[in-house]
Amino acid sequence: MNLIDVAKKAVEKAEGLGSSQAEASTFMVDSSLTRYTKNAIHQNVSSKTYYLNLEVVVGGNKLGSTGIKSLEESSIDQAVERAISIAKVSSPDPDFRSYADPIPIKPLPEAYCKRTAEVSPEDRADGVKNIIDTALDFNKLVNWSAGSYSNDIVNWAVANSLGIEAEASYTRAFIDVTTRADDGGGEGSGYCIKRSHDVGDFNFQEIAMSAAKDAVDSMKPETIPIGDYEAIFKPEAVSTFTSFLGFLGFSAKAYQDGYSFLTDKIGSQLFDEKLTITDMGRSIDTFNASPFDGDGLPKGDLRLVNGGVAENLCYDNYTALKDGTESTGHAMPKYGRGFYRDMPLPMNQYVEPGDAAVEDMIEDTVRGVYITRLHYVNPIRRDKAVISGLTRDACWYIEDGEVKHPMKVMRFTDSVLRILGDIDSIGGPSTIEKTASATTPAIKVAKFRFTGQSEF
Repeated sequence: MNLIDVAKKAVEKAEGLGSSQAEASTFMVDSSLTRYTKNAIHQNVSSKTYYLNLEVVVGGNKLGSTGIKSLEESSIDQAVERAISIAKVSSPDPDFRSYADPIPIKPLPEAYCKRTAEVSPEDRADGVKNIIDTALDFNKLVNWSAGSYSNDIVNWAVANSLGIEAEASYTRAFIDVTTRADDGGGEGSGYCIKRSHDVGDFNFQEIAMSAAKDAVDSMKPETIPIGDYEAIFKPEAVSTFTSFLGFLGFSAKAYQDGYSFLTDKIGSQLFDEKLTITDMGRSIDTFNASPFDGDGLPKGDLRLVNGGVAENLCYDNYTALKDGTESTGHAMPKYGRGFYRDMPLPMNQYVEPGDAAVEDMIEDTVRGVYITRLHYVNPIRRDKAVISGLTRDACWYIEDGEVKHPMKVMRFTDSVLRILGDIDSIGGPSTIEKTASATTPAIKVAKFRFTGQSEF
């Protein structure tokens, strides 16, 4: 029995036990991972996970849900009984209207790459060895590299009692490396990550060289004063801002719950006019391309920012019916119990490139910084899109158009609206990278605020 048949059977069982509506999502995730540290592979694992998420409605708007890591019929029977039992004792949800009605879905066979599906442990080991050897050969100051290489096959289906029957398969892979260099007087750290549906996009030597060069160039970092700086962000850092734009602003749930920075500002010029962002749900140029969303509704394109103007919210079926509108195809897949699973999010953002080269961005900087990535980032004030976090790996201080020295880790606290409200330039197509939730070029902004220093 295939996944769509299992999902339909679960829905039928729920209806047979008194559910007025039901929705089931089934998954088969075949994951393989090779992890390495200090120039040696220390973990090589593969797993095949089966998962079913079932949601039921009793009495019109009393909801119950459960998830199981099994597609065995006896386990599904227990899950159906459990979900209905939960629904019966749950408080009514006044905002629930219905599960989604079916809409035709165009398949997306390009999301599945045969050579990604067929990557073997030996292939991953060869790729890792290539990275390690290339980094060591780059410079005698390179000590070691660490990271991981994974490839996944995802089969997924959604069915509900209103007639939705959606199924798809896709592949995904990523490889990341952190490289350390040390000359006895100071250590440097470089980082690089690549993601794609197709492992043929990975150039292992380029990945290794990028991390190794940054590791060597970032040795002996210096502390810089707190305050405002011009800032150049690599795509991985830019994606921190775009992900918070989705979570804190463009999600209809954030808007309905009253903490969105877009409240009463749709149609307003909130960002620099150079910024245009479209969520492209089916685009293979993004990492999360899929023909349908977690509700089984077709994904497509949605303009979020047009020349700096905020244009649209991202809806799933639940939030759309609450607002009397239509879903935009942004329901998250109902896999596991992730924090963001029940809110619509733009996971395929595409930031329109400009024409600037990073070298030109540096040359045009009077007093600024060059940031590789950000981490430990959390919201501070949601309605103003204020976030705080740390820089990480290979960041530099720039003065009068020249990179002066690497910089120690700094804490930033700033509003994404302020950061992206004054953009100096946007990188050209050659700077574009796929990140976890956005495909974006490098960006240079006029103001980025550091509020704390570190000793490392």
